[in-house]
Amino acid sequence: MSLDEKNANGFPQTGILPKVETQALQFVRKYPDYDGKGVIVAIMDTGVDPGAIGLQKTSDGKPKVIDIVDTTGSGDLDTSTIVEGKIEGDYVTIKSISGKQLKLSKDWTNPSGKWHVGVKPEFDLYPNGLKKRAKLARKIAELKSCKPVGSSDDNKSSDDNKSSDDKKSEPKPDLDDLQAQLECLRSLMGSYDPPGRIFDVVVFNDGKNWRAVVDTKCDGDLSGAKPMADYRLEHQYGTFSSLDLMNYSVNIYDNGNLVSIVVTCGSHGTHVAGIVAANFPESSENVSMNGVAPGAQIVSIKIGDTRLGSMETNTGMCRAIQAILRNKCDLVNMSYGEPTSTPNKGYFVELSAELVNNHGVIFVSSAGNAGPALSTVGAPGSTTTEIIGVGAYVSPGMMESEYAIRDVKSMKEVQYTWSSRGPTVNGHPGVCISAPGGAIAPVPQWVLQKNTLMNGTSMASPNACGGIALVLSALRTLGIKWTPHAVRRAVENTAKLVDGIECFAQGYGLLQVSDCFNFLESNAKNAESAFAYSISVRGHAGLVATCSGGPTKGVYLRQAAEVIGVQDVSVSVKPSFHEDADKKIMQAFEQKIVLKATKFWVNAPKCVLMHSGGRSFSVQIDPTNLLPGPYYAEVLGMDATDLSKGPLFRVPITVCIPEKIQDKSGQRYNFEKIPFSSGKISRKFLAPPQGSTSVHIKFKPSGPIDTSRGFMVAAQWLTPQESPRATEINKFVYLKTGGEANYVLPVKGGHTLEVVLAQYWSSLGVCEIDLEVTFHGISTPPLVLPSDPAVTRADVTCWFGEETVEPKATLTHRHITYRPKSYNVQPLPAGYRDELPGGKSVYEIILTYNFDMDKKANCKVTFPTLNGKLYDSPFGSQLFMVFDELKYHVSSGDAWPDSKTIPKGKTTVRLHVRHDNTKL
Repeated sequence: MSLDEKNANGFPQTGILPKVETQALQFVRKYPDYDGKGVIVAIMDTGVDPGAIGLQKTSDGKPKVIDIVDTTGSGDLDTSTIVEGKIEGDYVTIKSISGKQLKLSKDWTNPSGKWHVGVKPEFDLYPNGLKKRAKLARKIAELKSCKPVGSSDDNKSSDDNKSSDDKKSEPKPDLDDLQAQLECLRSLMGSYDPPGRIFDVVVFNDGKNWRAVVDTKCDGDLSGAKPMADYRLEHQYGTFSSLDLMNYSVNIYDNGNLVSIVVTCGSHGTHVAGIVAANFPESSENVSMNGVAPGAQIVSIKIGDTRLGSMETNTGMCRAIQAILRNKCDLVNMSYGEPTSTPNKGYFVELSAELVNNHGVIFVSSAGNAGPALSTVGAPGSTTTEIIGVGAYVSPGMMESEYAIRDVKSMKEVQYTWSSRGPTVNGHPGVCISAPGGAIAPVPQWVLQKNTLMNGTSMASPNACGGIALVLSALRTLGIKWTPHAVRRAVENTAKLVDGIECFAQGYGLLQVSDCFNFLESNAKNAESAFAYSISVRGHAGLVATCSGGPTKGVYLRQAAEVIGVQDVSVSVKPSFHEDADKKIMQAFEQKIVLKATKFWVNAPKCVLMHSGGRSFSVQIDPTNLLPGPYYAEVLGMDATDLSKGPLFRVPITVCIPEKIQDKSGQRYNFEKIPFSSGKISRKFLAPPQGSTSVHIKFKPSGPIDTSRGFMVAAQWLTPQESPRATEINKFVYLKTGGEANYVLPVKGGHTLEVVLAQYWSSLGVCEIDLEVTFHGISTPPLVLPSDPAVTRADVTCWFGEETVEPKATLTHRHITYRPKSYNVQPLPAGYRDELPGGKSVYEIILTYNFDMDKKANCKVTFPTLNGKLYDSPFGSQLFMVFDELKYHVSSGDAWPDSKTIPKGKTTVRLHVRHDNTKL
């Protein structure tokens, strides 16, 4: 059977959920027993729907989803209230916390006779899309249940009984008044927001396990329901209603005092799980719909917080570590991420590194969708050394099957235009490998369809994760031991470099499953498989790299002043042994390393003798003869006794050469007739003159074009300790004949600006573009408006050129600072949910703030020390909640708070921060 097989009607199948490009399909056909069997993959995401198609059984008949947990707390409800029941006939009746009488089955085993009760609002559990649909359905149902005015038989009978004199004496209705009433009713109905149902929850212990029952019918009769235990014990799940088709499961904590109702807060996680391991044994076309590793089992870990619209939190991610270890997962896929100012730093980053280094779990994550500019990779996937960061690739087969691209024969395999690029600001490559970044895969039942197309590095990561699961399945079956470092080295050394795709985008290349397995099988007995090599660079490694706040993992020369001469750096390389490694093995370790520079402008020693304490050597970089543009090189460290094993370590080096100044001031740059075609990228590095405060970017077609073209424009400059969010633009625009695009970005003199134009990967045809970049330099000191005098002086400085200034002052925000009224530090309840590996306790501090709102207003609650940091945050959580004077929950927020409407009256804000060290 061919790899580009089509069904009887000629529909291309293999590109639906791509597996050919990574050798995954070929591998499973050759080794059908190595299809992921015996491998457990944790999916850290929005949650996995156990009722979604393809996610019920593995290829060998085992349960597909073996555990489902919500680590965010968004599904939690307090069930610490205990009541005793009363036997009435065949039932046990209890009074719920809502005051409702609940009818329970007398057949349920409850030796203690005590029942825990609690409530959970329906819409607290629903994601926004489903909530909107459910509210509309409830509103329509309520409207249908109402009787139209004047249609009642009672009213008709009443009219019939009236005499003609009575009818004559009645005043005629005022049509204007009736119209006004009608408009008022329409307005009220339009603003009517159905509150949703309230679910009563009952918890009890049957002598062996805690069990929970949710009153999804809201009728008080639970006697026919089946009590559910923690999902991992019996794999039970239910559905709230036929209207919403939202499946749920439960977990019970703290001796029955806390219940977590676990749902999905989006379709993303189910889709990701389907890419990794969906299994369709009953389908004749399962080759196309199966996940990459249909034999693998899944652990669903919901890190997306429903209260925050599926945003991840440190609380959820830190709790996820324990769920991963408890389920003995081999692999983790995390298709989440955010920008970071300091790579390789932060509370969760440290825990994830411990997960890999000390517990042997392989961690795979998305690189980000912030391309095409350099250094746009996100955390944690591409900024954490221990995690395999994956970029997104698209093949002609995917273009045909998934995107219905016309004239696909003329298309080449490319990186998605938006796929994030390396390097990280500390010099690490960022993108490790690439994998197909699009798929048609299962989605939750509440979406009301079986599967859907999604694309992103979120899809590339699970494709790679599934491919690695195939390799682990083979190794486990053959009894070959592995470490995360050995697998990563094999993945990198066997990846396929795709012609025409820059290394910043594809990393070391496209994952190749068969080649990776063969590499590991043939090198199974090599001693270096047990550890990784850590790289640290000292000397002039680049302003951005050396000031990034973390260990420098490479050389990144980006500023204009850094590339005008030869640079010498000191590179330290050290083998990283497991904390429990045999000390005799460490003492005896010695390895002869051959060093090889991959580019002529890098000079390194020929060899070094390595021991367990590591070695240092000098590397010289000479960028003086390089033309404008980005360059990448490596110093490869290879085993002198067997060069065929490929690099044991790599020292990455990135150099960006700015364009030559086109006028004396360096203020303006013009680039004419830049050629473009599908997926083509043009990068320009420009050195803003000193005093620059902004840049104006303008581009347009050089001449007539037959149809419009889709372009991405990105511009970015990097500054130490600051997230790229503050120093970039990233836009999509359509250009046509006579069209023009203009963008303005704040800049800083001396910080190299990268300007990127890219014809979108799916935009067909060729064209030429004219690009004009102009720097401006106008600055004013910080302006403070005192109460007296009435006039405040504002000095404006123009650093170069001639500018037109139109002063205007507008008061847009009112800033008020509050101190906490109270705080409380306490340990979190004992139990695996809130313990760190090794049983280490976690503490929380809750700070309470009170203030009065003199009127309803749009407000943003901020905590400057915490905001803007998530993966680089030193704390384990930073969640806050806002309540009005009736204690109604108004809004929630985290590292990136949004503006929310807060009503008039007394307002309370509660900030929750977690850490294992109470002294912080």
